[in-house]
Amino acid sequence: MKASHKGLKRVSALIIVLVLIGIVAFSTTRHSAKTSSVTTIKVAGPNNNRPYTYPAGSGIGGYYGALLKRIDQDLPQYKFDETTTSQNSVFVGLQSGKYDLAVSNWWYSKDRFKTYLHSHSNGLDDLRLITKKGGKTANSLQDVATKKLSLVPISTDDARYSVIQTYNQNNPKHKIDLKGIGDQSAGDALKEVATGKYDVAVYPYAAYKPVANTSEGKQLATSKSIGLENSYFLLNKNAKNKKLVTAINKELKKLKADGYLEKITKQYLYEDTFKQPNANKAFNAEANK
Repeated sequence: MKASHKGLKRVSALIIVLVLIGIVAFSTTRHSAKTSSVTTIKVAGPNNNRPYTYPAGSGIGGYYGALLKRIDQDLPQYKFDETTTSQNSVFVGLQSGKYDLAVSNWWYSKDRFKTYLHSHSNGLDDLRLITKKGGKTANSLQDVATKKLSLVPISTDDARYSVIQTYNQNNPKHKIDLKGIGDQSAGDALKEVATGKYDVAVYPYAAYKPVANTSEGKQLATSKSIGLENSYFLLNKNAKNKKLVTAINKELKKLKADGYLEKITKQYLYEDTFKQPNANKAFNAEANK
């Protein structure tokens, strides 16, 4: 009886060991499969474009930092590896394939949509004219042209440059004197208006607001809205990112419907651009170009 009892104990112990080994092996296999199914996406954003993108720890802060975190959370098949750098470097890296995804308030331009993959709209920008208090005023791009106001130079890879180019093409008799420049922060550009070096700057309201309470910013005035611009994610053209665009577009549709885009717009962009006149008509208007 004792021998039999000991034998049963040994058999039971062996069964327990085998079961534990099976559980560990199964868990390891599941973990490996789960890990291998996650695709890492290299994401870059400009490091000096508050409140849209700026460095935050090892990732991206601001409006697009919040949006990326929500998308990353909702799409478990992807993992975003975020970094910030100069705007020029973002585009160089995106075109070379160093980065998969570029985030900031990128607006439509024919060249951009031809060169890169693009998402549906991920937000709306409220475009304004910034002038010096007590100086020359403008309430439209036509005012800037007809009053011959000097416009702060715009980075040639900035979509604001394309906005002015398009205006000039459509208004050959009343053109704005458009000059190109390399990278320039909103703070530096608006300082040139405050000091009187230039008469006017074209900026989204959200880019003006962080400067408004500085010593230079207190010398500035802003026009009413002169238009709404959609912003888009831009992606390097490859098969992996085509799948990513499809997933992102589905997610953006959900985030617009459940109010999340409006929530972070009010949180980061100083106003609810979705409440502007014609916002519903304007939103996503260019996504299929």
